[in-house]
Amino acid sequence: MPPVKVLVADDSSFMRLILQDILQQNNQIEVVATAHHGKEAFEKTCTLKPDVVLLDLMMPEYDGLYAIEQINTHCPTPIVVISGASSQQIEHIILALEKGAYDFILKPNAGINAKIRQLAPEITQKILQATQAKRSVLAGLPHRRHNTNPHTFDHVNYEVVLIGASTGGTTAIEHILLQLPSNFPVPVVVAQHMPHSFIESFARRLQQLTALKVSVASEGMTLLPESLYILPGNCNMVLMQDNLKQVRFKKSKQQFEAYNNPSIDALFFSAASIYRNKAIAILLSGMGRDGAAGMEALIKQGAYTIAQDEQTATIFGMPKEAIERKAVKKVLPIHEIAPFVVGCL
Repeated sequence: MPPVKVLVADDSSFMRLILQDILQQNNQIEVVATAHHGKEAFEKTCTLKPDVVLLDLMMPEYDGLYAIEQINTHCPTPIVVISGASSQQIEHIILALEKGAYDFILKPNAGINAKIRQLAPEITQKILQATQAKRSVLAGLPHRRHNTNPHTFDHVNYEVVLIGASTGGTTAIEHILLQLPSNFPVPVVVAQHMPHSFIESFARRLQQLTALKVSVASEGMTLLPESLYILPGNCNMVLMQDNLKQVRFKKSKQQFEAYNNPSIDALFFSAASIYRNKAIAILLSGMGRDGAAGMEALIKQGAYTIAQDEQTATIFGMPKEAIERKAVKKVLPIHEIAPFVVGCL
């Protein structure tokens, strides 16, 4: 197979040299060009057509967000963001994911030039994984409609909606939430693979998009209607029922093979034992197989299970695994999931 062609964009010439050296240590990767700001990255991407762009966000003149918008509009290409982890930079990474970046890598906070080489395995792995992303999805999902109107729910057939997602999932989650009515009558629980330091920023971003009350789930918190809960990224969180039959969040020490902190399987397994046929579970874009075993447990209890389709998923890994296990009742494009769920209720 020919090597993966990569364009490296960073305003630091020294960082460009380090990243270029790291990537070229892998014989599966070829650095075809470098850029020192977002406009140059965009222009060279359209001209040279690399397979992946490794992009710094905080650059003078034209930053990484400019590059992401222009690249995904004019010459869709998987983009891996590499950035620091300050609160401002985390907000920019969340925006980058929303605008279509494939994934991100966090630069070390101290001694960055010396420690960046410690990230070599992660950098090369994510570059190679990014080649699996579908350019048609990066170019943009169907127009996202913001539903600001309440819906009339005569009779509610389900008691909870569960969402599991990984790479490519943040934009898909936003797409669903924008279409849910403000009086959505059951709690929504989201397990998104994401570093814990990003969760609060992600929750704030979602609160700007939805009338539902958005919270980061914590130990003992009770699930309520018209509310959205994001699982933290520093533990596995499950659901439990107290003596008054109220459903609450609980930290779990159990570890799962597919993924942890948060584990989608952990959430789904616990929901299957409590809600049984009163749960709707949705598995969105993501690498690997987290959530597939949990979907099996849910469907055995009569829950309604939904997977994002291959055409609109950035990475079809997790939905594909659940489908192959025959744990999915309905496969839908992302723009049809929210209306379908509302119709089920």
